[in-house]
Amino acid sequence: MGCEFEVILWGGDADYLLAAAEEALDEVRLLEEQLSVFIPTSEISFINAVAGSRPVRVEPRLFRLLQTATRISAETGGAFDVASGALVDLWNAAEHVPSDEEISEHLRDSNVILDEEKSTIRFANPSVKLNLGAIGKGYAVARVVEFLRDREIANGLVSAGSSTVYALGAPPDDDSWTVGIKDPVRRDERITSVRLRDRALSTSGSHERFVEIGGERFSHIIDPRTGRSASGGLLLACAVTEDPSVSDALSTAFFVMGREGTKSYCESHPEAGAIVVSGGESPEIERINV
Repeated sequence: MGCEFEVILWGGDADYLLAAAEEALDEVRLLEEQLSVFIPTSEISFINAVAGSRPVRVEPRLFRLLQTATRISAETGGAFDVASGALVDLWNAAEHVPSDEEISEHLRDSNVILDEEKSTIRFANPSVKLNLGAIGKGYAVARVVEFLRDREIANGLVSAGSSTVYALGAPPDDDSWTVGIKDPVRRDERITSVRLRDRALSTSGSHERFVEIGGERFSHIIDPRTGRSASGGLLLACAVTEDPSVSDALSTAFFVMGREGTKSYCESHPEAGAIVVSGGESPEIERINV
């Protein structure tokens, strides 16, 4: 998953909670073996190798995740797209800034064909490649939360690095969890915080991960609509939703879409909230539906 997962639980039986947390983290390891493009034997690697030539049957929960990803891509006008893996690879391996010609080779419409009746996926073009890096960690958090709830654990925090955190229930002597957001400029400081109960917060930005080409830094987040490094004008974008998979995907989309695009999305999707940070040494913070 490219980050550390953490589970914080409270309740009356410490041994039971510890055993449940360890089992939940084992679930994350299994999910990585299914979702990672860096593991040749993963289900995603198999899909990438075969779906360009024929339909591939997909594990049911992964198929539903791909349906969610497709829906979010449509809702955000393509600012989020799990079928942009070839573009991500192009930038990660580039020794020079990719040309318009190189980028255009990987810009395709209707990349992915999902057959709900058969639970299959097929690529419209053989060059398509899935990469779940912008939704996979949120999905793993969602699966951990589901695992804990099945074991009647009602209160805790589940986090995937600085990417996604889910607030399960509430901590002792409070009605919700307070989750801090790091300052994208002064990384050892907190820029703001959010109160959460049974909701997820995801954060995207280019302050920790970037691509350096010819001495110039480019955001690791690629705008699938242009094939170039995201240039929405934000330092940081956060999304708040009930589903960690959705918040993970939306935080990436919000970073790509910028302040106005994020506002427009949240106006038409009031169930989603956002925090966007822009500016320089003195960042400007705007909360939307949060």
